[in-house]
This record gives sequence, structure tokens and C-alpha cells, in this order.
Amino acid sequence: MSQQKKKPKFKRGFKKWSDDKCLELRKKLGLKNISPLCGFDLCKFFKIPILTPGEIKGQDPKMLKHLLSNGSNDWSAATVPLGNDKYLVIHNNTHSLPRQQSNVMHELAHIICGHKVDQDKLSLGLSGFLRDYNEEQENEAEWLGACLQLPRPALIWALKKGMSERDIADYFNASIEMTRYRINITGVKAQLHYSKLNRYNYP
Repeated sequence: MSQQKKKPKFKRGFKKWSDDKCLELRKKLGLKNISPLCGFDLCKFFKIPILTPGEIKGQDPKMLKHLLSNGSNDWSAATVPLGNDKYLVIHNNTHSLPRQQSNVMHELAHIICGHKVDQDKLSLGLSGFLRDYNEEQENEAEWLGACLQLPRPALIWALKKGMSERDIADYFNASIEMTRYRINITGVKAQLHYSKLNRYNYP
């Protein structure tokens, strides 16, 4: 019997902070709370270059071929610190467009959360960043990245309009899996059932 994945624990107030940050960033970009947000536009807002592996000079040709062919399912994206609070995001352009959005949001979440890469990874090049893993940081980035793509007010608005999971996924350029995950994890369906949602203001 396979073990169930342990439910991640977050620092007190992290989920509320994530919800607020998603709406704050949309406002700064001139978007409504219910507007789709493009990860590539958010990179531009933060002045973060975003490249594919093929655009990085000096990579080993064999490694590059592996990353974009047989190994393309083994990685999504990586954040490379450049010093002085500047970063570079490398993303997998062989993935579907909805997954690319999710990948980029996840990396931006690392940056927004102020996560740091271990110093011993800095000397390993691209392969080092793709192998780096910190459970607490990954959990936070997964949560905030999903929030950026599908914030709670947007889900409530969409469900109130009678949009299906597929409609919501297409509208927000998200995968159906991500859409279903966010609907379930946020409990918005139950919230709609038991409340008139007076706390939300919709355009």
C-alpha cells in the first residue's frame, strides 16, 4: 500500500499573506482580482529575464538535448540568483502552455517568498539548480504559485457564474488538474454553499 503524501505545514499567516500578495500584484499590474495573470508578464514586471535552456550559452550539448527530449518530464523550471537581489528564470518550453504558466508562477513564488539557494549549488551550474530541493521552500512556492494563477476571489467569481472546471482552466490558462486542486484546497464550493459571500466585492 502506497503512503499518503504528508500534508504540508506552513508558517502561521502564510496562506493569508499569499492571498493578499496575489491581489496586491494584480492591482500593481492594473488587473482586477478576477483577471487572468500571465507568469511571463509578471516576470517582466519584476524585471526578471526568463530563458529556455537553448538560450543559455555554454551548456553541454548532450545535457541540453537530454533536458529538452528524454529528460523533459524530469524538470519544470529553475531560479538562478545573479546577486544583488537579481534573478534569472529558466523554464521548460517543451511543456504545455498551461504547465509553463504553472512552472513560471512556481519559480516567481520562490523569489517573492525570498527563498535562497544553498551556496554549494552555485558552483554546479544549471544541473545543480535542477537538483536543488528544500521541502519547506517547495511547499511554500507550490502554494503561492497556485494562488497567483488561481486566487480565491477568481474561483468564487467563476463558480458563481456557473463556469465548469474546464471553463475556469481555459480562462485562467491553467491545467484542469491545477484548477481542480485549487477548488478543492480552498473549499470555495462549500463557501458558496453556506455563505452569501458578502465579504467579497465583485466588478
